[in-house]
Amino acid sequence: MNGVGGKRNMIQTFSTFLVLLFIVLGISQFASAQENYEVRKVVFKGNKTLSEDFLLERMVLKEVSFIEKKLTKNEPTLYNRELLNLDLQRLVGIYQSEGFLDIKAKIEPLKINDKKQTLKITFDIDEGEPIVIDSLQVHLAVDTVDVNLDSLSKKVTRKLLLTKKKRFRDEDLNTDVSFIEDAFKNMGYAYVKVDYDLHINLEKSTAHIHYAVDPGPLSYIGETTIEGNVHLKEKFLQKQISYEKGELYDKSKLSKTRENLYELQLFRVVSVLPDTDPKTEKSPIPVKIYLEEAPRLTTKFGAGYGTEDKFRAFVDLNMRGLFGGARRVNLYLKHSGIEPYSASLRWIQPQFFGKKSSIILNPFIMRNSEPGYDTRTLGLNVPVTYNFNPRLTSTLTYYFEKVQQFLEPGDASQVDMENDKFLYDKSGMQLSTIFNNSKPMFSPTKGMNITAGYKYNGYILGGNYSYHRVWADFRNYQKIGDVVLAYRVMAGGVHSGDSTGFIPVEDRFYSGGSNSIRGWNRSELGPKRESGTPIGGKSVFEANIEARHHLFWRLSGVVFIDAGNVWRNSFEYKFDNLAYAVGGGLRVETPIGPIRFDIGFPVWNEKKSPQFFISVGQAF
Repeated sequence: MNGVGGKRNMIQTFSTFLVLLFIVLGISQFASAQENYEVRKVVFKGNKTLSEDFLLERMVLKEVSFIEKKLTKNEPTLYNRELLNLDLQRLVGIYQSEGFLDIKAKIEPLKINDKKQTLKITFDIDEGEPIVIDSLQVHLAVDTVDVNLDSLSKKVTRKLLLTKKKRFRDEDLNTDVSFIEDAFKNMGYAYVKVDYDLHINLEKSTAHIHYAVDPGPLSYIGETTIEGNVHLKEKFLQKQISYEKGELYDKSKLSKTRENLYELQLFRVVSVLPDTDPKTEKSPIPVKIYLEEAPRLTTKFGAGYGTEDKFRAFVDLNMRGLFGGARRVNLYLKHSGIEPYSASLRWIQPQFFGKKSSIILNPFIMRNSEPGYDTRTLGLNVPVTYNFNPRLTSTLTYYFEKVQQFLEPGDASQVDMENDKFLYDKSGMQLSTIFNNSKPMFSPTKGMNITAGYKYNGYILGGNYSYHRVWADFRNYQKIGDVVLAYRVMAGGVHSGDSTGFIPVEDRFYSGGSNSIRGWNRSELGPKRESGTPIGGKSVFEANIEARHHLFWRLSGVVFIDAGNVWRNSFEYKFDNLAYAVGGGLRVETPIGPIRFDIGFPVWNEKKSPQFFISVGQAF
């Protein structure tokens, strides 16, 4: 019995071993199979402070959707357990660098699709309480320096990123150290060193930062040498230097010199390099300016298609550095459905009244074929521009134009109906101001753009008609989580000083189209002629709001609401008579800006047909 029982036990043990072996082999094969599965989705749960896009950009394992895989032909990310563990460590490190020292994160069980050989990764995050700045102090590490630290400290600490009650971030700390160093470098201390002590109270989740500054010796600026200029005269380049030999070292003046040279648009590379070797601590400090000139003659050309301007093409020719200075000549030729022909020649003279101003002589000829009018214009613009700072610019322009308008048969709105061509001259001044701190350039995610203008035509300046025209356009951009919220408000009015009340068609207001109220075609809103074509108005109001969200790859989606209208009388705004449109669209990012596909639906209006637009650039 014992022998039989022993054999039975051996068989049972062997059977159990085989079962376990098959299970282990199955698990091993299953785990091995997962190693080649595609990462279809990466999800973060509990990330209240840091957005999903922010975290995804910093992960090694990146999600590739089925649509993205098909559209881009990009190779999908393949799952790897070691990389997943590294991403978990990376996630913890990211949160700690953002001030969340008590971060806890784990990986939830993978959601696996064996049929499609894809999987979904979910990170479960408990952020914990962030470290908040409780206090900070700046002091000198040496007592021999004559610096009014109290006054300097107040100025410096007001501009630091890490101030009281702000969340601690490693990046902000490094930025603040550089800012303090620059504050001393702007006062002559070229060899300043800034150290810091960070005291963290984990129980209270607070931090105290103590900056210790060793200014080093006062330094002065020495000789400046310029290298790399081939066509430009050194005497002209010397005028761009914002400092003088022998004066106290000031880093901001070196930066301003670099800015002056770049603004000339004559160089590919501009480097202003002070020889501040900490081993030698030279004083006076020699400065080397290295330049790489841009090509003197450049040509750009392009072509495209849009639903409004149809086929379009342009040629842009530039000649730089004429007569050894900053003068430029630009010839711009364009064709589109809206501008059948346009030729513009510009003689550009930078630094007309000092380094911040420029003047342009701009003769041109163009034809405009808009839904509401058809004109040919031969004219001259003379704009003088002043740059108050990189964000604020004003331009005062004198213009003279000879306009020929091609009239519609039976158009009773014109003052002269003797033939199908209506001729008139325009002469006036236009003042426009732009404030723009929005960024990035083509698809802003923060900041604002404000444009205001005033046009004075005729009166003492001549021309056939006298009128005033004013307008303003306000745009704002802000990021809320993963969504960029953009909105725009624009209004304008024009008033005639003549008994006829006539305003030239090109200076009237129109609304509707890809950059306006997107439930209507270009210029379709507002007063009409008997034929049904837009006649334009003397007052306009438009408002737009748009939510933009990145989808995948270079593709973004938007939803929008537009409202506005045009009215016949001057400065007449009937807000109970606005036209509304809602819709959505797609944006494909390219080096020249997003390609835009929009569809807009009129609402609360008898007009029901939607409008579809293809264009380049954001709507606003």
